[in-house]
Amino acid sequence: MTAPHIDTPLGPVTFTARSEVDHEVVVGPAEPVLPDHYPPVTLWTTTWRFPSGRPVNGFEVVAGLTTTEAGVEGSPEAGYRLDAVTFENAATVVSIGGPNEEQLLEEFGIESEVHYLDDLTLRWRLSAFEPSSDVQFALAVAWGEPSELPATWWAVDLP
Repeated sequence: MTAPHIDTPLGPVTFTARSEVDHEVVVGPAEPVLPDHYPPVTLWTTTWRFPSGRPVNGFEVVAGLTTTEAGVEGSPEAGYRLDAVTFENAATVVSIGGPNEEQLLEEFGIESEVHYLDDLTLRWRLSAFEPSSDVQFALAVAWGEPSELPATWWAVDLP
């Protein structure tokens, strides 16, 4: 199976996942939820769906921008219930983000670790869990024009 990816103006964002249980992966566009005065962005998500009643003996996903053009700078950025990395050059800003450890514990009761592997890559590692209802683990990628407002970062903080 080919690793899911999302093409952005700065290059592809790839997701490498490891799990011992079958799961569905869905990649597609989403509608960003932004404050009214923020500039528009494009938002895509990659979602792993785990069915209820099937034990998951851990799950790990690494997300990162796999190639960068000259002049692209990246930096980790965390927020309330969010871990993210943002990249930019003179023409484009791209953010990759997903739930932090606190959100995964509160929402799903799943112990997890989130690590910034470098300025381009994040890793989410979830401990073993047995969902009593379907679990959807989503990561987001947003891009747009540079702005004083953190529109892409805001967009990847999925509700």
